Amino acid sequence: MRTLIFIILLGLTQPLLGNNNPDSLLLKIDKRNQTLLGGNQDTKKTLREELEKVFQSKGLVLTDSLWQNIRTVIKTDSEGDSSLSVQIGNSKVKIGVIKSDAPRQKTFKMSYPSDEKKINVTNDSLGKSLVIHSDGKEEVRVGWNGIHVKDGKEEVHVDWNGVRVKEANGEETNVTWGKESSKEEQKNKNKDLYQRKGFNVYIGLNGLAGKMPESVIAIYPSPYLNSDPELKPLGSRFVSLDFTHSATIARGKKSAFKVGYGLSFDWYNFMFDHNRVVNKAASATNFQPILVGGNEVQLSKNKLTVSYITLPIVPHVVFSKQSAVRMIGLGGYVSYRLDSWTKTIEEKTDNLSRIGSNFNLNQVRYGVKAEVALRHVGELFFNYDLSPLFKKDLGPQLTAFSFGIKL
Repeated sequence: MRTLIFIILLGLTQPLLGNNNPDSLLLKIDKRNQTLLGGNQDTKKTLREELEKVFQSKGLVLTDSLWQNIRTVIKTDSEGDSSLSVQIGNSKVKIGVIKSDAPRQKTFKMSYPSDEKKINVTNDSLGKSLVIHSDGKEEVRVGWNGIHVKDGKEEVHVDWNGVRVKEANGEETNVTWGKESSKEEQKNKNKDLYQRKGFNVYIGLNGLAGKMPESVIAIYPSPYLNSDPELKPLGSRFVSLDFTHSATIARGKKSAFKVGYGLSFDWYNFMFDHNRVVNKAASATNFQPILVGGNEVQLSKNKLTVSYITLPIVPHVVFSKQSAVRMIGLGGYVSYRLDSWTKTIEEKTDNLSRIGSNFNLNQVRYGVKAEVALRHVGELFFNYDLSPLFKKDLGPQLTAFSFGIKL
């Protein structure tokens, strides 16, 4: 590995037009275009004028005989590259003639610490990076996309974003430059843990709990019956559109404690299993049948719908995505009523009636909720309202609950 790092520094510091010896000169000529490679080229000058300029900068003179030798090498019909070495006084001049369609290659010889290795430096097939080969197990690439060092099964890549290290055992470590480094590390830690966030749809069933007032049951027609809270189970559906985020409070190796918060829109749909409709009377909200000619109308649908905007707060513990139990949460919610209405359909005539009212419903609703995420089942929820559905003394003291699954 130390050998490869030394080679990188050697390749990056190698001058384009010469080496560190003031008595030597190394030049490269594009054979096809007959132009001088490297340095600041002047397209208005001929190849000879460019060479004379470089020779003069070194205190040398390009003679006619030397120029003719250079021309001969350029015109030589050969498959590979050609070179010409001459001695001018105390200076050694080496001129390489490179085929423009062949990858340029440099060869270095170095001893470290006592063995001699031959290193080849070439451009990759796309011409985007410099490839340095030591042997089959070691490789270095240097280009605009960064520096990549390979030593056997170990690899290191350095670019504008940071450093990526791959160990021989397959373990990888990523480090991002600057402030994003901590965010990247946090992201990697969260990758394997279950996430409770984003947009979610909760769907399930809802019900009513509580007793009807007993003091008025004997009145006929009674405003309340013990059967009034009875619902059709599959017709009484709960729907919630939830936007959730979570904040991490504490973290372990295989779990984390978080607090979830967000905003949701909830709908209660109470589908009653009888023909008595929720009715807002002068004194209180009660249940009354629809009478036609003194006869009770049979209903195929009898529903009360209430919609809320809700602020849920759920502390929860998350585990690995591979765990049988991925998340357990217990929290609460506060809601504000947005709308409410009854909807009835007569069984014989299919006449539909929709009446909107507040029905003396509590404007604010609050309760507790529990959630659990199971690997092979999904995320289950249970909500229980601690506040009654109707206002005190203005309706039956019933509380709502709901349960279901997150889609």
